Amino acid sequence: MKLHTLGPKGTDSELAAQHYLTHQKLILHQSFEEILLHLDDYIGEQIIMPVAFKSNTVPELNWTDVNYLQWERLDIVTTFSLPLMTLSLIENTEFDRNVAVIHAATEGLLRHYLRTHNLDNAWGPSLRFVSSKPVAMSDFINDQNRFTIVSETQFIKLPESEDPKYSVRQQLKPSMIWVVYQIK
Repeated sequence: MKLHTLGPKGTDSELAAQHYLTHQKLILHQSFEEILLHLDDYIGEQIIMPVAFKSNTVPELNWTDVNYLQWERLDIVTTFSLPLMTLSLIENTEFDRNVAVIHAATEGLLRHYLRTHNLDNAWGPSLRFVSSKPVAMSDFINDQNRFTIVSETQFIKLPESEDPKYSVRQQLKPSMIWVVYQIK
């Protein structure tokens, strides 16, 4: 049996899947949309996803609606809680683009930070959503955006983490509830 979740390697979804795996073969996808919009391709297999799932491309696609609207297609096999990797809210103090590039599930965290620091106005960053925190980190550095929220362990592996222009403004340590579904 196959277990589907969000990739690339190093996502919280992959870590949750590794925690859960028994005999399944793990399949990593570029986005949850790739799985959820093609459930017919995965009948008889499983998907693991966080209750914080929120699509970055399909506004009405989120965990709540998937759970309620796909009840005839998805059976809950199990749920469990795991802490996420520590998240870092990082600011590029020498940004080229006044953009915050984030995974859609972290939008509330970023908006809270912006409000708290009076940056939720015309001079604050615009938001751009991507499919995973590793993609957010890559785009943040490559495009020289102003803010991102990424996994701390992945950021500190990069040489850019030593550059003083990248300032960690906040560390966040939330836990997550994970749901394993059987696709029917």
